[in-house]
Amino acid sequence: MNNSHWAVILIAGLFTGFMMGYSVPPMVEVGMIGGGADAEIGLKGGVDDELEEYYRSLSLEADESQ
Repeated sequence: MNNSHWAVILIAGLFTGFMMGYSVPPMVEVGMIGGGADAEIGLKGGVDDELEEYYRSLSLEADESQ
């Protein structure tokens, strides 16, 4: 009984640690965890004006072709 109790606790702890390892780093990257009150939530990769215009033109081309 005592050994099976610790085995269940160990398996549950390993599973919880595994899942935390996959969920915490993305949340830190997008700003949901950490940072201050003035921190911007979202991906940190900036899009310059030229790239934004390129994607906007792709969207317009897709709309015109439909």
